[in-house]
Amino acid sequence: MSIALGTPRSWLEPTAQLDLSHPKIHITAQKLTQARQTVPARVAALHDFVRRLPFGAQADAAAVTASEVLRAGRGDCHSKGLLFVALCRAAGIPARLQFVRVRTRFLHGILDDGPQSMPHAVGQVLVGGRWLSTDGYVVDPVLFVAARQRLQAQGLDCGWGIVRDAVGRWDGSGDCLQQFRPADVAHAYGAYHDVAEFYNERSQEEGSPSWLARLKYAVGASLVNRRVQLLRSQPQDAPLPA
Repeated sequence: MSIALGTPRSWLEPTAQLDLSHPKIHITAQKLTQARQTVPARVAALHDFVRRLPFGAQADAAAVTASEVLRAGRGDCHSKGLLFVALCRAAGIPARLQFVRVRTRFLHGILDDGPQSMPHAVGQVLVGGRWLSTDGYVVDPVLFVAARQRLQAQGLDCGWGIVRDAVGRWDGSGDCLQQFRPADVAHAYGAYHDVAEFYNERSQEEGSPSWLARLKYAVGASLVNRRVQLLRSQPQDAPLPA
């Protein structure tokens, strides 16, 4: 069961995966925010830093730490979301991850034969007394431009990793959801102080994944990464190979 919302301090503490005391997490958070005078400006700077890290699907993000994501310099909604939350907390800004199950329309063109829905991690940060939601850090700028060009050329509403009207940059003043629309949400799991609780709950409900399921997920992540790389490098009117 997800932790109920208490005082903001409930969302400032470290966990095993949110390793706030790691020197690189602490230094990076301070470096990015020390010259910013307002909370929206601070969270926008942290968000932009994570956004610039290249997108890369991970076969298993359930046990990765924020410092490992920072060292790897890439990630997906789960791992980049973890890093964003850790940097916000390290900068003294309450943050958490909200997990939802969404329809995978946004994966059109990248993983057309994938699951019909999947868990999606959304970063939430407390600004001006309101919890703001964002997944705008997931798709890096180069991939974002390539995806938008494909959507416009094909006249699609959603696909290549984003929805058509996704906003490229976030200023920390409102919600910024790039990869799904409210109608795509099949289930809301809740907000989690410790992301390990979410993964433990899913494991208990669904049972331990078989080696075949893990293999299929790893193959899917590899395919996503291969097609994302092609999308970054191919002209917008060139079909991507299967």
